[in-house]
Amino acid sequence: MRSTNRARFAALLLVMANCANAYEGASGCYWPEVQTHVRHLYAIYGPMSIKNEFFGFIYRDGARVDSAVVRSRNCVLGNCEVDVAMAAQRIPPGARVLGEWHTHPRSGSWELSMLDVRGAYRNRNVACYAAYFSRPDGRIFAWDPSRTSVPTAMASLLLVGNYSTRPG
Repeated sequence: MRSTNRARFAALLLVMANCANAYEGASGCYWPEVQTHVRHLYAIYGPMSIKNEFFGFIYRDGARVDSAVVRSRNCVLGNCEVDVAMAAQRIPPGARVLGEWHTHPRSGSWELSMLDVRGAYRNRNVACYAAYFSRPDGRIFAWDPSRTSVPTAMASLLLVGNYSTRPG
């Protein structure tokens, strides 16, 4: 993902999250709701992630958890660039940003990239910010956006589901 786009919108997300007047409810950071939402989106976009990567900012708008989703161009030699600026533009005014998710295509990497790590790290100060990615085999992982390197981010992986019915 383009690090310049992520850098620009990290500040925007922080402002949006701090200014949002969203309902918090008893669930605090909405972990069960967010993970249910993320698994649902991976069930839709994971199987479609053959030659492209999908990315979404997760947000709460009123009582609803949703995502602003974009798709990369065709990935070339494992290089997938997603314009996160387009996803940020799709977040409704006043919504509270809760995190991000992205797919890795079937022929993509089984690990996070340095751009993935840097992008989420820039948003680590957004309250309750969560980061998710899926591997080519369909396994979905949460990871710690406060990690500063690929090895430490990979060490923080937590399996949250699998969108594939294929054994893998």
